Amino acid sequence: SIEQIKSMMGTKLEVVEETLTYSGADLPDNFDARTEWGSKVHSIRNQGQCGSCWAFGATEALTDRLAIEQGVDVVLSPQHLVACDNNNYGCNGGYLNYAWMFMAKTGVVSDSCFPYTSGTSGQDGPCLSDCKDGSAWTTYHADGSHTSRSVKATQEELMTHGPVEAAFTVYEDFMSYKSGIYHHTSGRMLGGHAIK
Repeated sequence: SIEQIKSMMGTKLEVVEETLTYSGADLPDNFDARTEWGSKVHSIRNQGQCGSCWAFGATEALTDRLAIEQGVDVVLSPQHLVACDNNNYGCNGGYLNYAWMFMAKTGVVSDSCFPYTSGTSGQDGPCLSDCKDGSAWTTYHADGSHTSRSVKATQEELMTHGPVEAAFTVYEDFMSYKSGIYHHTSGRMLGGHAIK
């Protein structure tokens, strides 16, 4: 239903100061991170019935960036952000820049350490300090929070460092989207959504 879809639109959209700028370098007409880095670009995961897209986009992008830049192959935990990032609202949504600040300052553990449970319950869940799988509590850190509304700066960032997290306003016509570049043509606004 539309109400179920709206509950999954958890990204809080706000304009923040841009920190990325385009260098002016030549950019190719086509670029596919999956082709460029193969298995270092991990599968898209399902957020389930929780407005945690903001946490998924962040942890999925950082997962890929760690694999690309450092050779670290670990799937990071969106549940860690949903349950523990007090600057955001768990299943009720969050801000992309706060998620990245959390991952830079506090860090985020692996998904095997802190598995995702909010997708079935729709609840934030408790903030853990010990791994569910018995492994050591090891955090992985982002190098900060970088923002841009520039298409060329974002393209350059993606080509240089790997997948990015993006946010957009979702309208009812997005429910019939199949492929290509989405353009809003009809329907009311449903909320904000984040993606890798």
